[in-house]
Amino acid sequence: MNTPAKRYPCLPRTALSMSLLVLSLALSQSVFAQTASYNIPRVSAAPMIDGEVGPAEWAQATQVALDIETSPSENIPASVQTTAYMMEDGENLYIAFIAQDPDPSQIRAFYRDRDEINGADSVGVLLDTFNDESRAFEFTVNPLGVQRDAALDDLSGSHDDSWNALWESAGSISDTGYMVEMAIPFKQLRFESGVQEKIWGVKFSRSFPRERSYRFSDVVQDRNISCSVCQFDKASGFASAQPGRNLEIIPTLTSTGVQSRPNPAIDSWGDTDSNAEAGVDVRWGINQDMVLNATLNPDFSQVEADAAQLDINNTFSLFFPERRTFFLDGADYFNSNLNLVHTRNIADPDYGMKLTGKSGRHSYGLMQANDTSTSFLIPTNDSSRVATLGDIDSDVSVLRYRQDILDNSSIGTILTHRNSTDYSNTVAGVDGRLRMTDSDVISVQALRSQSEYPMAIQTRYGQKDDLGDETYLLDYRHNDRRWDVWAEYVDYGKDFRADMGFINRVDYTRSTLRVGHTWRFEAGSFFDRIRIAGDWDQTFDQGGLELEEETEVFLEMNGPYQSEINGLFGGSSTYWNGQYFDEKFNQLSVSVRPNSVLRLQMYVRVEDIVDFANTRLGKSKRYSPQVSYQAGRHVELELEHTHQTFDVKGGRLFTADLIDLRITYQFNVRSFLRFVVQYGDTERDKSLYIRPVQAVGREMTTQLLYSYKLNPQTLFYLGYSDAGFQNDSLNTIETSNRTVFAKFSYAWLP
Repeated sequence: MNTPAKRYPCLPRTALSMSLLVLSLALSQSVFAQTASYNIPRVSAAPMIDGEVGPAEWAQATQVALDIETSPSENIPASVQTTAYMMEDGENLYIAFIAQDPDPSQIRAFYRDRDEINGADSVGVLLDTFNDESRAFEFTVNPLGVQRDAALDDLSGSHDDSWNALWESAGSISDTGYMVEMAIPFKQLRFESGVQEKIWGVKFSRSFPRERSYRFSDVVQDRNISCSVCQFDKASGFASAQPGRNLEIIPTLTSTGVQSRPNPAIDSWGDTDSNAEAGVDVRWGINQDMVLNATLNPDFSQVEADAAQLDINNTFSLFFPERRTFFLDGADYFNSNLNLVHTRNIADPDYGMKLTGKSGRHSYGLMQANDTSTSFLIPTNDSSRVATLGDIDSDVSVLRYRQDILDNSSIGTILTHRNSTDYSNTVAGVDGRLRMTDSDVISVQALRSQSEYPMAIQTRYGQKDDLGDETYLLDYRHNDRRWDVWAEYVDYGKDFRADMGFINRVDYTRSTLRVGHTWRFEAGSFFDRIRIAGDWDQTFDQGGLELEEETEVFLEMNGPYQSEINGLFGGSSTYWNGQYFDEKFNQLSVSVRPNSVLRLQMYVRVEDIVDFANTRLGKSKRYSPQVSYQAGRHVELELEHTHQTFDVKGGRLFTADLIDLRITYQFNVRSFLRFVVQYGDTERDKSLYIRPVQAVGREMTTQLLYSYKLNPQTLFYLGYSDAGFQNDSLNTIETSNRTVFAKFSYAWLP
C-alpha cells in the first residue's frame, strides 16, 4: 500500500505568469497570405435552388474540381469526379455540386433531421469569411437536400454543429450520381464590412462512404500542419456585398399541461397544471461583424430528451450539452481553454442579451441574463454535487475578449459574474495560445475566482462564507503525420469556483505526458491507420497528498467496412477515503458499418476499481452494444444498452442496466415523428452496503414527439412525455409525471 506523498513542484505559478506575459508582448501583426486561388463572379440572375444544376443558370460560375483524396489516403487523385460551382449576386453566395458516381445505387442518402447526416454521402463548403485562418462556417448537404451547418474555431479546437443559419438547399439523385444547390445569404454570415473586394478562405469537400469512408477536396491536407482553417484556398470577390436588413424577430408560443403524483403508492393524480407563455427572440446584425441577440420571456424548456447516461459508482456530476437556440448563436465567441461558460447553468431566465462580434484581429462577446432558478456545482478533489438557491433570482454577466496575434495565435481575457441575495461568484482571467511552428502549440490560462455563499449553502455543503482562489493551465501539443505529444500541467485551487462553467473538480494539481505514434498505410491496405500511445499522469491535492498516479496505453485502428477499433489498457494507484487502491482497467470499443443501412458498435470495459460507497476494491464489467439501422430512406432505429455488474468480496454489489431506444420516421427534410424509451434498472445487495440503500431502483421515461421545421427558427413541436419509477415500496414501475406540450416559433425577417 502506498503512503501519502508530497507534491513535487512540477511548474511554479510564476512560470505560467511569465508565459502569459511573453504572449501578451508578442503583438507583432503579420499579414495573412492574400493571393487568391479563385475569383467569385458577380451575377445578375439568381439560380433556382431545386437540386438541378442547369448549365445556363451556372454558366458564369467559377468551377472547382474536388480531385484530391485527403482521407483515408493522403493527397492522392480522387477516385470519383466532383465539380463545385460558386458565384454571388450581392445578397447570396450560391454553391452547387455535381457529384458523379459509378454506381448510384450505392449512394447513402436518407431523410434525416437537419444536422443528422453523419455517415452518409454529402458535399459541403467551408468559409473563412474573416480570412483570419482560425474560424470558419461549414455548410453541408446530402443528396436529398438535408442540411448541416457548423461553426469551427481552430484556436479553441471547437466544431460546434449546434450553430444554425437560415439558408436554402436542394438535392437530387440521377443515374450518374447526384447534384446539390445552396443559397447562403450574406446576412447569415459574419465578415469585414466595407465595399472593397474581400478575400475569404474557402474549402470544398465531399464525403463518399463506401467500404471505407473516403473524403475528397480541392485542398491538399498537410498532416504536418496541425491547424485546418489555415490550409484553405483563397477566393476573392464579394465587393459591395449587401447584407440587407439583417434582422430576425422570432416570436414563440409554448403551452404545457402537467399532471404529477410524487408518491404513486399513495397519491392520486393531481389537477392538471396548465401553462401557456409567449416570448420573443431578436437577432440583429448591426453590421456584418457584430450581432446582437436578445430574448424576452423565453421558453427554455428542452424539447428533445438527452442521451441517457449510467450514473452509478460515480462521484462527479455528469455533463450535458447545450441545445437552446438563444445560447447557440455565437457561442464560440465565449470559448477559452477551460470550460468557464456552460450556459445550461442558466436554467430559467426572464430575459437575456448577447453581443458578439469581430473587428480585424479583435473578437468579443458580452452576455447578460437573469435566472429564476439558480443552481451550481460544489466541487472537491474527489466529488461534486449540485447546490441550488431554489427560486431565488440571480443575475448573470459574461465578458470575453480575444485578440489574434502572429499567425494563428491569440491572447484573451474572460470575466464571468453571477450574483443574488447573499450570493456571488466571479471568475476573471487571461489566456493565450501560441503556435510556435506548424506542429507545435502552447496554451496557457490563469484565473482567479471570488465567491460568497448564503448560510444555507455553507451549512449544507460545508462551504466558507467567503472563498477565493486561483487556477492555472499550461498545455503543450505537437501533432504531425507520425508523432503526437501532449504535455499538460493544471493547478486548481481548493477554493476555486466557476459557477457559470462546468468545473466539477478542484483542489488538485495534475501533470500529464502522452506520446503517440501513427502509422498510415497506402490505398488497398487492410488497415488505413494504426496509432499507439502511452500516457502517464500524476495528481496531488493542494496539501501535497498524492491522489492518483496512472499509466495508460492507447490503441486506435481503422480498417475495412469503416471499422474503428479503440483500446485503452492501464492501471493506477488511487487514493480514496484514507486508503490507496491498485486499480486496473481494460477497455475496448469496436464499430463497423457492414453495409449502407447498418452500424454496429460494442464497448467493453473490465476493471478493478474502487467501490466508492463502501471504500474497497471491486471488479466491474461493463458492456454496451449499440445498433443503428436505417429501414429505407425514412425510418431510423437506434438502440443502446449498457449492462454493468460490480462484484466485491462477499458477492455481487449491484447489477445495472440502461436502455435508450429511439425510433424516428422522417417524413421529409422538414418533419419527423420520434418515439423515445429510456429505461434504467439497478438491483443492489443491501447487505453489502455500509449505509442503507434501495434494493430495487427502476426508472422509465417515454416521449412521443412530432417536429416540423421550415428552418431552424420557424418550427412546430407537439409531444407527450411521462416518467415513472419503482423502488422497494412499489411492486411495479408507476408513472409519477406526465406532460403534453406544444411549441411554435416563427422567424419573421422584416
